[in-house]
Amino acid sequence: MIAAGILLVSGAASAAPRLDEVSVQALTGKGGNDVVISVSIERPSLLDLECDAAIDTGDGGRIALSWSIGDSRTKTARYEYKRAGAYRVKVAGTGKAACAGQRETTINVGSPRAEGRASSPRCPAGWTLVDESVQGARYACRARPPAQPLRCAGGTSYFAEGGEIGCR
Repeated sequence: MIAAGILLVSGAASAAPRLDEVSVQALTGKGGNDVVISVSIERPSLLDLECDAAIDTGDGGRIALSWSIGDSRTKTARYEYKRAGAYRVKVAGTGKAACAGQRETTINVGSPRAEGRASSPRCPAGWTLVDESVQGARYACRARPPAQPLRCAGGTSYFAEGGEIGCR
């Protein structure tokens, strides 16, 4: 998953639907620069029928999105970047049924195959990289120990070994 910050550029409270959230996620198993861009809107009421928006992908690409009655709050679009790199993705209301406001986020797109080199290994939250395990694109993660040891009772003491913690 590609982490992305979101910044509200403009858009005061309005009766029109407004852009609410933009997120970007890498497609797994592709080995390329494919991403899914998700855009969510906030509707003042369920009767708000239309909302049009455009995504500027940051590399010259443009994707149009539109919502109408019965559509879900979130629309997604698949996009393939030609090269790895950092891109500023911008979403803005367009056309006669424009969503209010604008959103933007900066994303980092890349893959080992696209650039001919391994990307930096990353472990999910709560896990830490096992340094000696890194061999090219291969690596391992282990559960991060708790910030504080467990408080053991009944004459037992805290232990942490082999990825397990407890009292014995």
